[in-house]
Amino acid sequence: MSTSKIIAEIAALRAAALDDLMVTTDAELHQEALEDGEDLDSVAAQVKFAMRETAAGVLRQRMLQAKTRMRPSAAVRPVPAIRPSIDRIKQIVEGLFQSDRSLGLAFRDGKRQSESDWQSLYDDLVTMGAINPNDDGL
Repeated sequence: MSTSKIIAEIAALRAAALDDLMVTTDAELHQEALEDGEDLDSVAAQVKFAMRETAAGVLRQRMLQAKTRMRPSAAVRPVPAIRPSIDRIKQIVEGLFQSDRSLGLAFRDGKRQSESDWQSLYDDLVTMGAINPNDDGL
């Protein structure tokens, strides 16, 4: 018997088994399981565990894919070695915050930002791609 015939027969058997399963009522399935000596609570716990593990695996895979997608984008936009003057950084950042209302900023203890805070904020916005250092943020 050829491999393709074997695969076709297995597929037909699988389809017939699924059709049979779909027309069987819950009560009939329950009765068959009891007759076969199955512990339904144990089976339910195993299915629950398998479903949770599968869902967790999918979520882990999605997280790895997201991390992989994020790494190259940060590498594409390195922090500039030469920054504009601190006054120009303030103008660029304030202009960005006025033009893009989705951005927000919290000051520590309601105090002013230090020069290093402004530089760090500028660097972060460049890294995120919100500011293009080549066009001076304009």
